[in-house]
Amino acid sequence: MKPETTWSEVDHTFRLLLAGALAGGIAKTTIAPLDRVKILFQTHHSEYAKYMNSWRGVMNALAHILRTQGFLGLYRGHSLTLARTVPYAAIGYTMYDSMRKVLVPRPEYDTYGRRMLIGSITGMSMLPFVYPFELVRVRMAIETKHSRLRLHIWPVIKLIYREPTRHEHIFGHIRHFYRGFVITALGTIPYRGGVFLVLQTLDGWCQEHLSPESRRSYFHAINLANGGIAGTTAQAITYPLEVIRRNQQASGGFGYSEPLNFRDAARLIWKAGGWRGFYAGLGIGLVKQVPLHSISWAVWHAAKRFLHV
Repeated sequence: MKPETTWSEVDHTFRLLLAGALAGGIAKTTIAPLDRVKILFQTHHSEYAKYMNSWRGVMNALAHILRTQGFLGLYRGHSLTLARTVPYAAIGYTMYDSMRKVLVPRPEYDTYGRRMLIGSITGMSMLPFVYPFELVRVRMAIETKHSRLRLHIWPVIKLIYREPTRHEHIFGHIRHFYRGFVITALGTIPYRGGVFLVLQTLDGWCQEHLSPESRRSYFHAINLANGGIAGTTAQAITYPLEVIRRNQQASGGFGYSEPLNFRDAARLIWKAGGWRGFYAGLGIGLVKQVPLHSISWAVWHAAKRFLHV
């Protein structure tokens, strides 16, 4: 039974932030090995190209990482993932909860357009602050046994900062950490908007068609299913933009002679694999997105229930 205590606004916000942080951290840690293989496939890493076109490719790639880099190789760059994901999820879910109250004060305001807008705002709210962590993580994820001097965080950060730039001042070098940001923002709007659109639509369907007893009995299962469906749908639609973004983020590192802009990245992908190149790693991407969004959405709801928010 929910306690009668009335929490202050600060306590309420803190508990929402904690619920979001738990959801993001647990979900990302669960799928971290799959995420690294997906990045290696997306960037057409020469050492892993042989695993890309086979049903057993993901398992073989994971086995190769274990054999050549050890267990911790599966989690290379994961500390940066958590540094990005935990605040992103904490603030994102809290923003989502707040935006729902602002944009949907009454049931008649709960339209598809507003659901999409809520998700887009949620996705963009923290992106400028966490994007550099994402870029550094991608660089660490694509480094292999051939470049061991660059496997730690600070050497990678220094390497990115010192890359050649046409603007020899501090802001010119800082721009290196935002390579691919524009395409990321363009992809985030339909991706996050789509995720929350589907989630809210599915939640609405469950409210309408399932009895209160069923919703209570299958609370976790419903949230796991809704999260998986939402993540899969959004991933399939926006995947080509993600592949271009990953190649821009990776450029200047292993296997690249110079940084790539959007057009160069798209041309390189087309040259390497034609239209199929824009869907490289989609299989593992979908395998990853189902548990990622399922776990994240379910943990968030479970944490909110546990924390009484």
